[in-house]
Amino acid sequence: MDSTTTADDGRHAYAFPETTGVTAPEAAPTGGAALNPEPAVDEVLREQFASVGLALRREGAVAAAAMAVFTTIVLLTQAQEGAAAEIPLDPKMGIAAVMMALLLPMAVWKGEGPEQRGYHHSMPVDQAGHAMMRTGAGLAWTLAGVAAFFAWIGLLSVTTGGDVVSAAPWQWVAPFAGATVFYLIGSALTLVTSHPWRWLGGSAIAFVFLNVFRAVDSTRPLVEAIDSLLTGRYGLFTLLTGLVRGGGAAIESWMVPDFGAWLTSVGIWLVAAVGAFVWAAHRQPEG
Repeated sequence: MDSTTTADDGRHAYAFPETTGVTAPEAAPTGGAALNPEPAVDEVLREQFASVGLALRREGAVAAAAMAVFTTIVLLTQAQEGAAAEIPLDPKMGIAAVMMALLLPMAVWKGEGPEQRGYHHSMPVDQAGHAMMRTGAGLAWTLAGVAAFFAWIGLLSVTTGGDVVSAAPWQWVAPFAGATVFYLIGSALTLVTSHPWRWLGGSAIAFVFLNVFRAVDSTRPLVEAIDSLLTGRYGLFTLLTGLVRGGGAAIESWMVPDFGAWLTSVGIWLVAAVGAFVWAAHRQPEG
């Protein structure tokens, strides 16, 4: 009886090697907070805003240096020639900042071409949502940059004794609307191709090429279509400035502000830009 009891005790005390250290898995929680909860939208936006800000440090430093050099040249010229260096404050000056908005998405997504974005699949936010939030953060920085550009021009205008060009309040909003459209177009291009510079450069070359052959009858329809996109009643120039063609021959006579035409132009171009961007955001790499 005693030997049997001792054998039983030994059997239960012995642990087989294949079971050593193995414990039963804990049951998954059926209620309460998830182990890896999806972050709130505001948290993701804050993170993306900070991340994009860090990504744009170099470009911001270059822009600040360029403005400092230009300011120095203007002030030196002002000291030497007086009124010849007066800088007016004009909403049309925002066109320069709008052109930069077209290129800024390349800095926002630098190092993350379509083939480098497979890691988006492992993120708690879906890839299209991530692209939209990062682009939204970049847009916020872009609009802040446009505001900073006008603040800088305003300081130059005050310093040099320049005039403030008479313009309707909505005309000062036009550059911001244009920057939004151009930024979204640039973002769509950056999301779908690894070489957006090539597409932009190729488009510029094609535009110059067509203008060289503007007088050729066979290219006239295409040239006129491009002219309509650029300087037509609802073209890009109207979007950026709110100015449309009038009835006179002089350039001053056709640069007439038209709020209705500008508002329509904003609607057309904004819908087109948002549509292109949403399509590009959902056309992400599969891995």
